[in-house]
Amino acid sequence: MANSKVTEKSGMHYFLASSLLILFQTYYALWWGVERNWLFYFELVVLSVIAIFGCVEAFRVNGGNAGSNFVLKAICLSVPVGVRVAIFSILFGELLNLNAQSIFSVSTFANPLQAFTIVSYAGFIGFSILYWWLLYVGFSQIRTIEKKC
Repeated sequence: MANSKVTEKSGMHYFLASSLLILFQTYYALWWGVERNWLFYFELVVLSVIAIFGCVEAFRVNGGNAGSNFVLKAICLSVPVGVRVAIFSILFGELLNLNAQSIFSVSTFANPLQAFTIVSYAGFIGFSILYWWLLYVGFSQIRTIEKKC
């Protein structure tokens, strides 16, 4: 029994580590073309905190150390959740791109480029929150079903 508890918690740590590695690898690629200012680093920190909090909460709702198969569930849930968030983000990005000139103009914002940048960063944060929230909901639903069985 003690081994399964250690395995569950270490599995959560590995899933969290892989999530953070993917986040930092993605951002490393973006560093080549993105202006690195305080907003960029602020978003990176916020996204890291969201990933840590999201993974810990998913682990908790799975039952914590008493839960089972955290990594397997996380991987199986992350694929459909990731596809949903990716599709939503592409649609949001395209809508934003198609309407950027009319939304972010001098008549609506004193600094349209800065407003566009802030909305873009906020979008990434929103998509990250959506991703972890959907994982949390998925774990909650699985946990409810497991309790009934």
